[in-house]
Amino acid sequence: MLGPLFLVARLPGNASVLGCQYDIVKSDERVWWIGGFLVGLMIGMSMSLFYTWVLDPPTLTLAPPSSLNPHDKEIYMVLVAAAYMADGDVARAERRLTALREAHIGDTLVALAERYIAEERDAREVRALAQLADALGHTSAALRVFIPTPTLTSTPSPTATSLPTNTPTGSSAPTHTPPATRTATSTRPLTFTPPQTSIPVLTEASTPTVTPTVGRGRFRVVQSTPLCDAQSDGVLRIYVRDSDGEGIPGVQIAVRWPEGEDRFYTGFKPTIDPGYADFEMQPGQVYEVQLVDKNSDVADNVGSVMEQTCPDLPADKRPSWQVVFQR
Repeated sequence: MLGPLFLVARLPGNASVLGCQYDIVKSDERVWWIGGFLVGLMIGMSMSLFYTWVLDPPTLTLAPPSSLNPHDKEIYMVLVAAAYMADGDVARAERRLTALREAHIGDTLVALAERYIAEERDAREVRALAQLADALGHTSAALRVFIPTPTLTSTPSPTATSLPTNTPTGSSAPTHTPPATRTATSTRPLTFTPPQTSIPVLTEASTPTVTPTVGRGRFRVVQSTPLCDAQSDGVLRIYVRDSDGEGIPGVQIAVRWPEGEDRFYTGFKPTIDPGYADFEMQPGQVYEVQLVDKNSDVADNVGSVMEQTCPDLPADKRPSWQVVFQR
């Protein structure tokens, strides 16, 4: 009776010892399992990388621009336009745009540039897109302001042609030299010929230099046209540019109509253009636009549009107008 009772009494203590040994064995197995898993994972990754990079590397293929999504295609066109502004190579830009496989890439550039104008994007991007589209033979009235005008090349031509025309006046002095018998007197007229030749040069040089300064300092209206833009509603867009085609900020503009006048300045929206300003026109009103304190032309009949001017414009939208002053 004592033996069984002793075994029963000692059984709980043995059970606790066995439980502790079981927990130790279980924790050791868990550590070995985690360690084996990590070692196997590292070996597997090393072997897969070695196979992919060394034994059988994949052949890299560049995705064509035609497979890009619409947003990335717009970025691609802006980059092509910026490259064209840098090198001026139209053929290279056209080859790059051909990779997009667009049926009417010129119209796409015009639409993208007009949307950038309405969204007040960076003027440099708009200028690059407008000039690239113009180089491909596509443009619009809203984009002509960003295309440089070739009017400056005609001003220096009169100065080069006017000087040699009146040179025969200096040849009148040698008419007194034919008497070759007088050797002493022939030397004296030669000494007086330099002041005679200098007189017509001064008179001719003074006349052509006056005309370029007047034309160069005056702001001409190089564009005044309606815009059939559905994104704007009766907005008068005004651009003031210098002789190089760059916008001039801080220029005061006067807009007059029969009932009143309004004045404002350029430069408050530099994201569009430093020389840009706008004005909201009223329906059926005709305006005159002029630069204040500047020698400028007057853009008249601004806003006078006919019903058939913009047939594709929605009924709730009015045509806008664009005026460009350039010195």
